[in-house]
Amino acid sequence: MDESGFDTMLARLAEKSRDEHYNPYTKFSWPEQVSEDEWWMHPDYLTVAGTGLVEDEKTLKALARSETVNFFSLHVNGIRELMIEVSKRIHTPGYADYNEYLHHFIGEENAHMWFFAEFCYRYTGGIYPEAASPLRRDGFGDEWDDVVVFSRILIFEEIFDYFNSRMGKEPLIPDILREIHAAHHHDESRHVAFGKQLVKRLHERACAAAPERRDDMEKYIKDYMTHSVRSLYNPQSFKDAGLPNPLEVRRKAMAHPVRREFHTKVMARVDRFFTGAGIFSTPWEA
Repeated sequence: MDESGFDTMLARLAEKSRDEHYNPYTKFSWPEQVSEDEWWMHPDYLTVAGTGLVEDEKTLKALARSETVNFFSLHVNGIRELMIEVSKRIHTPGYADYNEYLHHFIGEENAHMWFFAEFCYRYTGGIYPEAASPLRRDGFGDEWDDVVVFSRILIFEEIFDYFNSRMGKEPLIPDILREIHAAHHHDESRHVAFGKQLVKRLHERACAAAPERRDDMEKYIKDYMTHSVRSLYNPQSFKDAGLPNPLEVRRKAMAHPVRREFHTKVMARVDRFFTGAGIFSTPWEA
């Protein structure tokens, strides 16, 4: 996409954000409670799906509840940090062309963070704490640090949209959960479209400034994709669902061939983007 096409896309996305704006604090009709007898997540999307590690339906439903909490917590914890990074860049010289849409992005992500957390605090004990990341988050240089931030946002959004787009139409789960997933999917489609074009431009700029860091950045992004997939497997979720030896369950589930195939599906769209854009020399491996 050339510059004129990108400018047109930005204007269109900003217009859609204005036209489709909603008040997150009044959008949802929060029920008094959400039944624990219902599936809070479709069983096919649980981290033990297809592994045979858990067969009891009651335990699986408990895991669906705790993994919903983990999923929402990942968003709250992850987007909070990334919003800080976006806020540092808005109204700076390198981002002048993106200011208006970045304001929409921050406002929409703030709404998402609120309603994901609100669900957890209303119906569970709250969100899970953020796990420490083994990956360094800066130090690549200004241009490459920009690539880090917006690549992480894009990966984050693609993972969530994979689940949101499916859970938002899933009749098996409670209405409030289906509505939350659908609302998030609706907004994320704009964020992903913007993010892909921005990452391409930031990567081109960084390559021109410091081409010697290109391979390091490819490794970092792939490592972040792996870390992001693994974050779905929270030992606290297994523990809260009543599973013994949660760390062992996590290890076995993550290594299972069925789950590795699922990881590839979750990451397929963003992996195709990075490879097609020339950011990856080879595809990511689950």
